[in-house]
Amino acid sequence: MERHLRLTAVVTSVKPLGDIHKSVSLFSPELGLIYAKVYGGRKGKKSALAPLFSAGTFEVYHNPLKNEYSITEEDIFFLPQSINTDIQGTYTASYFCESSMRIKTDTPSEIYELLLSALKTLEEKPELRRKIIIDYSWKLLLLSGTAGDLSECPSCSKMMANDEIMYFSTSLMTPVCKNCSDTDAIILMPGSRRYLIYTQDMSFEDSLNVQLHETAQDRLVNTLLRWVNTFCRYPLKTISSGML
Repeated sequence: MERHLRLTAVVTSVKPLGDIHKSVSLFSPELGLIYAKVYGGRKGKKSALAPLFSAGTFEVYHNPLKNEYSITEEDIFFLPQSINTDIQGTYTASYFCESSMRIKTDTPSEIYELLLSALKTLEEKPELRRKIIIDYSWKLLLLSGTAGDLSECPSCSKMMANDEIMYFSTSLMTPVCKNCSDTDAIILMPGSRRYLIYTQDMSFEDSLNVQLHETAQDRLVNTLLRWVNTFCRYPLKTISSGML
């Protein structure tokens, strides 16, 4: 691997590294998730490098002996403002970043595009926050490979009626019919299931235009967050916060 890299990426986390430096995580379409240091990133001129939730092109140096990355320069093309002034917006953006970091995929470019689209839409249309959570979470589950065909039970192949509730299998990590479920902690109501089926082949942007009643939104947000939490094997901090 070359020592000097130029990456397009979203900054998904920023943490202090001692008194002077900071560590950031970058999600890029080329490499997926990587961690990089910003030397002098807590003080002086470099403190402005790699702000949280931003996206840009980063000049990165790779030390092959230590297998470490460090950011030397950046060209930011997305720097959110309203997200960071609203606590629910901040938690929502943090959820997008945290969940994308937990999903293992062979197609990081698709996760990157979804993450960037969700952050940009949240910045531009904060009033659609709950709907953005729904459509982002559903697309993420589809990209992870855990979301099956909701028209039939993936365990016994039973065709699901339009008005039938789906439950959940913790072993398959996906909704199933009642007979094949092992928990009722996650249920998928018929209307929610029809919405997910209808939008599963749409782009993230197109799915946002599909109307969903406010009560149905609240129900589906809870279902999808529980599904994502279960798929990630242990609770996401952003979901456990109760701020979503």
